[in-house]
Amino acid sequence: MKRKHDKFSPLTVIMLIVLVLYCLTLFGMLLWAVMQIFKDSYEFPYNRIWFPKLKDFTLVNFSGMIEYADMEWLVTMKGSRSVPITEIIFNSIVYSVGGAFIHVLVTCIVAYLASKYKYWYSRILYGTVIIVMIIPVVGSQASEIEILTKLGLYNTRYSFVVLKAGFVGIYFLVFYEMFRSIPNAYSEAAMIDGANDWYVMVRIYMPLIRNVFMTVFLITFITFWNDYQMPLLYMPDYPTLSYFLFKLQTSSKAIELADGRFVDLSYPTVKMAATVVLMTPILIIFITLHDKLMGNLTIGGVKG
Repeated sequence: MKRKHDKFSPLTVIMLIVLVLYCLTLFGMLLWAVMQIFKDSYEFPYNRIWFPKLKDFTLVNFSGMIEYADMEWLVTMKGSRSVPITEIIFNSIVYSVGGAFIHVLVTCIVAYLASKYKYWYSRILYGTVIIVMIIPVVGSQASEIEILTKLGLYNTRYSFVVLKAGFVGIYFLVFYEMFRSIPNAYSEAAMIDGANDWYVMVRIYMPLIRNVFMTVFLITFITFWNDYQMPLLYMPDYPTLSYFLFKLQTSSKAIELADGRFVDLSYPTVKMAATVVLMTPILIIFITLHDKLMGNLTIGGVKG
């Protein structure tokens, strides 16, 4: 047997030092950004202090962000209108939670049917997923918008939920392999006891892959939560937080608050405040569930 190395090699030490410096740089920039959101926007170019004094802390940037949401900034077919921050948050929840759940549920069901029912169309489904993943689909947005318009779903709060009821993607292969790893003895025993196909899928197989389902759902939720392009294209009158942040990044207005103070939206302080609000749910999810987000995807089979 080869003797294990008791000491770090010089290359390992160098890589470790580089990694630590890289992490400290990223953490330092994040800390700097968080500190800036508690400064007045007009003090930002001149106040170089990282940690403002307690008496200088202000929430004016968050107030400016909320005030900007109440302004007539969203251009619709009927003109410009304001969107309260509560409606923006609700749209984000419908978009990310609803869209992620429908997408993962449809993917899971189709993967189950393709893996457990060995018919010719099962192979067609599996082959379709592989082909679509290999060949990039470009220019489909115009046709998707046309279909949604014909169905009366374009520019509605629930259009994206319907649009994401598909199964093509890498997670189809994840569910497919998970279902294949589960022995058919479970379903055979249940059918001997009189269970039908629906009962076998819902009450036997779905609980066995519950952890993987929740992991894929969380990852998909994070993707949809940070996405602004799809709401911009398919539901422009119902902005989400990511869409709102995109509009805020391009704004250069100076608005007056109710207490008479001014907030300049062109300065990074307000933009960073909106960014912190957007990333807070993702940060909470990562801190509480980081050990489960990717771990469950590597588990295969059924433990006896």
